[in-house]
Amino acid sequence: MADTDNQETETVAPTKKETAASSASVEPRFGKEQFQESQQFTQIEKDTLSVLLEDGQNYTIGEAKRVLTEWLVKEVK
Repeated sequence: MADTDNQETETVAPTKKETAASSASVEPRFGKEQFQESQQFTQIEKDTLSVLLEDGQNYTIGEAKRVLTEWLVKEVK
């Protein structure tokens, strides 16, 4: 007869590969001022981002590119 009251639950720690994959999926975020120093954007894009991005907020590069794209395709009124 097995003693079920004293069973230990085993906690499995993530492997190095799993940890690296989860940390790789987290994109770094940058402030509006850091985009001004970036070499990934042209000067015109930097000027546009300085107007479109909010002070005190942080954005991924993908989010900044999306803001630019949405602004560029926006219908003129």
